[in-house]
Amino acid sequence: MVGLSGGKDSLVTLDLCVREFGPARVRAFHMYIARGLECVERTVRWAERRYGIDVEFVPHWMLGQAYKNATYMPHRRRADGWRDTRMTDIEQAVRGKLGSDWFAYGHRMNDSIERVGMLSRNGGLDQVGRRVYPLRSWNEASVVAYMRARRIPSPPRLTILRRSMSGVSFQEDVLVAIRERFPDDFALLVEKFPFLPAKLARYELKKNSWKQETYVDKWRTSLKGR
Repeated sequence: MVGLSGGKDSLVTLDLCVREFGPARVRAFHMYIARGLECVERTVRWAERRYGIDVEFVPHWMLGQAYKNATYMPHRRRADGWRDTRMTDIEQAVRGKLGSDWFAYGHRMNDSIERVGMLSRNGGLDQVGRRVYPLRSWNEASVVAYMRARRIPSPPRLTILRRSMSGVSFQEDVLVAIRERFPDDFALLVEKFPFLPAKLARYELKKNSWKQETYVDKWRTSLKGR
């Protein structure tokens, strides 16, 4: 079972697993924040056609927490009795429904400090959790080169920053990218989470304030030298 976020790393992981085990022994699952988002589901549909597999759509663990806390949803009440949803809950549900034993993910050590710690400890093979990370030691250049060699089209970039990012989340840079490049998808997200525009307005206000403060500091520095 491959965790297919729709990003480059997950596509390469899926390709490696299909080549190693064959399409009959490989499935994939996609965790969604909202169904019907073209920015990610277009890539998922391509993967289904390319490899002849079925991709299981399951709610993202962040979605469970959002409903518990009524995040960006003024029409809901906070559900204090709910337990926070975790990634292990998603894996357990997928195992129970589809009978999959092992999970493959596209995590790389150079993604973040947290990934370095996790993948250094397990060496790319988590036998207790039954998870494997075939791209553990890859860098982004290796991923891009593999995609070019295997003719895997690059998925949409869902961030305005330079860092690696795949899939839809509530992070501001992701929401800005979706608003600018996929307005219909952003409208669907706002329908589900009406306060998202307020989150972006606060983010952009702080960003503009920081730029203004930086300009003022440079101006004051220039005056000191006179």
